[in-house]
Amino acid sequence: MGFSTVPCNEFVEVLASKAPVPGGGGASALVGAVGTALGNMVGSLTVGKKKYAEVEDEMWELKKKCDELQKDFLRLIERDAEVFEPLSKAYGMPRTTEEEKAEKA
Repeated sequence: MGFSTVPCNEFVEVLASKAPVPGGGGASALVGAVGTALGNMVGSLTVGKKKYAEVEDEMWELKKKCDELQKDFLRLIERDAEVFEPLSKAYGMPRTTEEEKAEKA
């Protein structure tokens, strides 16, 4: 499942469940993506205004950085799910016998 592309309400519902992913890493990455989007919103409201003409070049650079960070954070939502899900399955493996303990390790 692509957690970076599901509706917000679905992401939150699955996050609140006992499903292993998304988890804290994916939620943190989502918050990072939203934060950079807000930064970009401020930039979008700033560029093109006479009042801020002297900082326009800087704002365009900052908006570009926000775009890159936002994409990185969205990728990290997926990456967190990819790497944590197998680990969560390992946590649930039985470890009664020496063989099971070795396999789990």
